[in-house]
Order: sequence, then C-alpha cells, then structure tokens
Amino acid sequence: MWVRVMNWMLADDEPPRPSVGSLLKSVGVRIRGVVAVADLRISDGIVEIEGGRGRGDQVYALTGIASKVRDLWSAAERGRPSEHYGAEFVLKVGADQFQAQFDGHASDVAAGMRVTVAGRLELVGEYEWESFLLPDTRTDWLIAEIVEVPDDDILVRLAHPSTE
Repeated sequence: MWVRVMNWMLADDEPPRPSVGSLLKSVGVRIRGVVAVADLRISDGIVEIEGGRGRGDQVYALTGIASKVRDLWSAAERGRPSEHYGAEFVLKVGADQFQAQFDGHASDVAAGMRVTVAGRLELVGEYEWESFLLPDTRTDWLIAEIVEVPDDDILVRLAHPSTE
C-alpha cells in the first residue's frame, strides 16, 4: 500500500528519511476519506480502488471494524467558539489498525460497526499521539519502494516485515 509522508515530517526527521529495504519503526497510518457500511459480500482488507491518475493518487478502500468514534473540534479562539471538523476512530482491518478520519459526526458510525473507508493513506505525525490523545496503532513497516512527488512529500510502499 502506498502511504504519503509529508515533507514537514521529513524536515523534522520524524520519521528519519526511509530507504528501500529499511524498517519504518513504530509509525501509524491514517486514512482520510468517506465512510460507508461495509458490503456483506466484501471481505475485510485493503483494496486499491481503480481510477487513480498516477503515483500519489492512490485511493484505497479499507474494510474492517470501527472502534469508538469521537468528534473533532478546532480549538476555540478569542471571541470565536470551537468548530466541528469531522470525526475519527480506529479501524481494525485483520491484524492491522489504522487511524480513520472522515467528514461527519461521531453519531454517523457506531463502535463495532463493520465499515469501509475509502480515501488516501498518510503517515500520522509523531506529535499527534500525545497532542490529540490518539489510541496507539503504531507498528513497524518495511519500505518496499519510495517515490518522490512534486510537492516535496514522498510516497512509500509499505509491506509487513518478514517474521522469518
């Protein structure tokens, strides 16, 4: 699966700039996208959706079980109330767990619900775990391929490390 690593992460060396064959240690992957009730005919898993226009455009459908969902709010600023900007949950796909964010409200998805989230994958920023109290879904991934993209981000094709 292709995952975007933002240029600000690389500039901060969080994670250290990966190389093909190296292990990306203790990182989380997020999908931002659209949530739908999973089709009963589709197995849990990760599927690349056709229609991507090239590297960096990969859209995936992740099907699995949603954890407890929480609404996301911006910080209140002087004279302005906080604003709702979506919701998030952990999506369990087989043995893997992903952070999932979508436009909508926590009441749109029930904990334990089987859902499909369609969207792009990105690495979760290291500071986000503590700053936003994210449930820890970090794991190790093997870097199978790296592609530079025009906006100074990179794309990494991640695979599970061999257990041999």
